[in-house]
This record gives sequence, C-alpha cells and structure tokens, in this order.
Amino acid sequence: MFEELDDELQQMDEREQDAPELAAAVHLDDPISVLQLQALSLVHPDTVMNTALDILNEKNIGCLLVEENDQLVGIFTERDVLRRVVNRGLDYTKALVGEYMTPKPDTLRMGDSVAHALNHMYDRGYRHIPIIDKNNKALGFISIRDIVNHLATFYRKEILNVPPKPVRTMSDREGG
Repeated sequence: MFEELDDELQQMDEREQDAPELAAAVHLDDPISVLQLQALSLVHPDTVMNTALDILNEKNIGCLLVEENDQLVGIFTERDVLRRVVNRGLDYTKALVGEYMTPKPDTLRMGDSVAHALNHMYDRGYRHIPIIDKNNKALGFISIRDIVNHLATFYRKEILNVPPKPVRTMSDREGG
C-alpha cells in the first residue's frame, strides 16, 4: 500500500517539475491574499428583504456582508434565505435583513492561510467566509468556489485529462 502512495507522490513531483506554472499555484500554507476575493457587496441591517434578494440575484452571488458603522455585524447568505425567509409568509418589502442574517459571523484575515480557511469551511459547514481588516471592516469574502476556481486555473490540464475510468478502484463501498 505504501508503495502505491510513494508512486503517486513521485508522479505528482514529476508533474510539478514539468509544469512551472504549478509552482505558482496556491499551496495550503499560502495566505488568503493569493486568492481573488469576491467583490464587496454590503448592506445595512435595516435593508429590506426585497432589496437584498435583488442584489443577490443581480450580482449572482451567494452572500451579502452586513455592516453597521463600518463594522461587520453579520452575513446574509442563500442558506439564510432558504432556512429563515422562504415560506414564512413575510412581506419582503418590510422584513429587514438584520432580522434574518447570521449575526457575528466567523471571519478571517488576509494573512490567514488557505488551509485555515478550508478547515473553517469544512468543520463548520460554511460556503462563504468574510475577510476583515484589523478594525473589523469587511474587505470581501471567499467561498469554496473561489478556492476551487483558483486551483482549476493551475491544474486545468490535469482536470481536463482525467481518464473516464479511474486507474484505482475501491475494493468495497467504503473505500477500504
């Protein structure tokens, strides 16, 4: 079994040597600043639901950051819409984002590692994490999609050339 892993690692090393652009690819210990942040879309807690939903749709984004007095106070996501807004009989012209947002969201900073962001997303089930500065001012957010897109730009050839049938198969359903 360890021979197969060694073989796989050797193949990965050879691919990186053959493709210098892979050296520029994101590494797990790289800071979040190597990723392209999503454009900053801010709303106030007093923003009416209609407006917030329109922004999500028009910009084709999955979340809005909620700021008050230049401080991040919440995040309003697609999940918030599905779990807290839909089928509640709300008047979207009167319901306020602040009543349905996720208050005091976990945040990261530009210097935090990509591995830390992925760990946060995986452990806590997030798809979006706000990025803030030292004064708690929102700079933007990253999503799982941003990380995957970044990786896909560097590993495009490998992704497009994945064989239709995997070389290795699982011996049983659980992969054991």
